[in-house]
Amino acid sequence: MFYKNIFIYKKEIKNILNIYKIIINKVGIKNLYYPFILDLYKGKLQKIVGLWNISVSLIKYKRGVHMSRIIFILNKLLFKPLSVRRFYSFYNFFVKNLESNDIFLQVCFLYFLKKITPITKYKTLYNYKLTFLLEKKNLLLNFFIKIIIITNSLCPCSKFISLYNSHNQRCFISFFFIIKKKNININNFIKILENQSSSSLWSILKRKDEKYITEFSYKNPKFIEDLIRNIYFCFRNKKFFLKIENLESIHNHDVYAISKKFK
Repeated sequence: MFYKNIFIYKKEIKNILNIYKIIINKVGIKNLYYPFILDLYKGKLQKIVGLWNISVSLIKYKRGVHMSRIIFILNKLLFKPLSVRRFYSFYNFFVKNLESNDIFLQVCFLYFLKKITPITKYKTLYNYKLTFLLEKKNLLLNFFIKIIIITNSLCPCSKFISLYNSHNQRCFISFFFIIKKKNININNFIKILENQSSSSLWSILKRKDEKYITEFSYKNPKFIEDLIRNIYFCFRNKKFFLKIENLESIHNHDVYAISKKFK
């Protein structure tokens, strides 16, 4: 309403200037699917489609942000493989080209690892959901990584009271941690998280493998409280937020647990 008359009615200039005094905390693009090449482990590359959210703060007296410039910068940056170190440096390009002190940069994607079945030794692919999140506010810069892993959880109580069986369920582990080092091995984090559960999951299992996994999880029951405490102990020297959710198989509700360490 104000912009179309900005050069016609002088009486509205004061109101327009007052509007321009308002700072916008975040303005940008979201839900942009854009491909890139991922380099997370020893130079092994993966072709990935990421879901991108990118925004900046808007200073006073600046009317808008060049939305198309955001995608132009992203397109230019993704010509080379994306590693943790390169992602960490992305904020410099956005801050410089978009003339903003603050930047919010997030990408979610599926990361695949090769897994070998325990008995038949088939090589399979299994996906993990990763999120890179970088946020710069003035001089404060934080880099977070979120890992979502699905595992198996077998109930110790059910095993104790039952003669033949025990109920188990899918377990969703969401691990959100702060990155200080630019070179980290994501695979090690995934391995540690998976090893705390009753058993891992696979995309392919033959009958011999199924037998092994069933018996392995039966010998390794875990309450959700056990699982979250074990993970906390493994990462006690890091800053993190941890949420675990079990999709109960014999109840009409789910269970969850949350733990965090930011000191």
